[in-house]
Amino acid sequence: MAGFSFAATIALVAMLSAFAFVTLLKMLDGSINTSGMLATGKEQPNDPERILMLIGTIAGAFAYFSYGLKSIATGGTLPPVPQEAVMALGGSNFLYIFGKIFRPRK
Repeated sequence: MAGFSFAATIALVAMLSAFAFVTLLKMLDGSINTSGMLATGKEQPNDPERILMLIGTIAGAFAYFSYGLKSIATGGTLPPVPQEAVMALGGSNFLYIFGKIFRPRK
């Protein structure tokens, strides 16, 4: 059973890596439009709350994924989401909404 768990983990990592690689390639060649992802308008600079939320989401997902890989390899089940991660993502989302509400519109 341990061999199956290890093989499934390797297959999962390979599949997710392939998805990430294809997505990155599509973003770089322009097939996926990311022009308005970090800024409210075309002539405005990047919004700090959007950058914070993007970095926080990616970091949280990567941390949980690596934590989950360790847990799956040893026990075979997904671990619960740490309370600190939930609080960090909640705080990031709060700052994003706060910035959306109180940022002056042009």
